[in-house]
Amino acid sequence: MKILVTAFLFGIAHAEPAKELWPEKPFEHVVAYCYTPFRDDRGSSITFDDGSLNTGIIQATTVRLNADQTNELRKILSTDSDSTNGGVLCYYSHHAFVFYDADWKVTASIDICFQCSDYKHRSGTVSDSIDLAVLKAFCSRIGLPMFKDSPGYSKLFAQEQPPRPTKSTNKQNKSEMATPRKPSD
Repeated sequence: MKILVTAFLFGIAHAEPAKELWPEKPFEHVVAYCYTPFRDDRGSSITFDDGSLNTGIIQATTVRLNADQTNELRKILSTDSDSTNGGVLCYYSHHAFVFYDADWKVTASIDICFQCSDYKHRSGTVSDSIDLAVLKAFCSRIGLPMFKDSPGYSKLFAQEQPPRPTKSTNKQNKSEMATPRKPSD
């Protein structure tokens, strides 16, 4: 019995302090986004300094995380792994998580490029070696689409956009506008 107590106390004395979960800033809501980074002239990030979001968001894929999903995500983003991330120059992020305060103002965000295995975050410090395979599986479980390359995301985005007028539609509208209509009786 003394050996067990000694081993337990020795373990406590030498335990590493728990790493604080990211983000460290308080937040109330977490939203997962899928987007195409090519639609916003300001850049490929999911959030910008003014608190606005990238205009390439694919609305149909947006997921508001529940408490369990949020806890799981924070653990994934705060845990170091043996995986190597980055090093490829593409960085076409298509997945992101945005943390909001009670007034829906951005407090932190992270966007991820699974194609080149890299990520960028705003606010605080995330793990330098997030296990992107685990994060990718999490994204799939919550319903975010996973394509092998960028055109799949661009097609999803295009499907949500209103149809553009064709030349024949434009001509028809112009001719209708140019021809005065007789008032009805």
